[in-house]
Amino acid sequence: MLSMRRTPPVIQFNQILGSLSKTKHFHVAVSLFQQLQARGIAPSIVTLNILINCCCGMGRMTLASSVLAKIFRMDYQPNTVTFTTILKGLFLCGSVEKAVRFHDRVVAHGFQFNQVTYGTLINGLCKTGHTSAAIQVLRKIPRYGIAPDVFIYNTIIDSLCKDTLVSQAFHLYSGMLAKGISPDVITYNSLIFGLCLVGQFKEAVDILNHMMLKNITPNVYTYTTLIDGLCKEGKIKDAKSVLAVMAKRGVKPNVVTYNSLMDGYCLVNQVNKAKYVFNTMAQSRVSLDVQSYNIMINGLCKSKMVDEALNLFEEMRRRYLVPNTFLVGWDVQYQTS
Repeated sequence: MLSMRRTPPVIQFNQILGSLSKTKHFHVAVSLFQQLQARGIAPSIVTLNILINCCCGMGRMTLASSVLAKIFRMDYQPNTVTFTTILKGLFLCGSVEKAVRFHDRVVAHGFQFNQVTYGTLINGLCKTGHTSAAIQVLRKIPRYGIAPDVFIYNTIIDSLCKDTLVSQAFHLYSGMLAKGISPDVITYNSLIFGLCLVGQFKEAVDILNHMMLKNITPNVYTYTTLIDGLCKEGKIKDAKSVLAVMAKRGVKPNVVTYNSLMDGYCLVNQVNKAKYVFNTMAQSRVSLDVQSYNIMINGLCKSKMVDEALNLFEEMRRRYLVPNTFLVGWDVQYQTS
């Protein structure tokens, strides 16, 4: 395109740059932009937004700032995409305080952010362990004319549940309902995970039943979360009941579901039942992963079935599965003993 006698419009280059950015070929995109500059082709605001995204993707925030300065020099108006991309980039680089200050500075200059920007800000705060700050942002955004959506609430509820602050998560969930925002499967998955984390399994099952009454279909993650929580507590019978409901609803277990069951059986010294689950996976066309072998080998070793464990280790190698540190350490110890 650059060698053509008549240079194509910048919109065509934007399409190429956008594709390169989406496929994370950031360096190639920056190189192409530099060639456009050398040819005297003026970038549009879209071009510069794409370039900022590439800089952020490479962790080059100083370069992203210089592109923002270029936008101002060219008398373009930065838009929501511009500022949201920089905000996301700052969080990706771990610059949480800079991200918050950047938001405050832009708002102070009279710029109006949208729901996507605040979703990015709240997600960044939660992912970096600043859930309290995310809740403060949630409380502030209505004054900016932004109505929080289910995505924003889900982000904070999930973060609270992972921090075992389940009562706070339910308080937020209640506030969400009061505002007429309908929870989705992700909301309930987070609540179930939190309840399992603090050992409130009856309440977790109640949430599962409640969501089905509300015609929200549980997915494989919903059931697996509950099964995993029950298995970790040795409640295998209850876990199998959930598995039965899962099968009745036509939801197929995945490798994590089976791994949880195997781990549960090994925990209560029922290694033969764990072996049955292990073999069932192959028949169900569910690919065994490193964790599957790790659980099974560990269970066999604890039951003094070392030869079977070694056979599985060799089978794992034949399948080109890379052993983790535990398995490599175990193999070395066994071979040298």
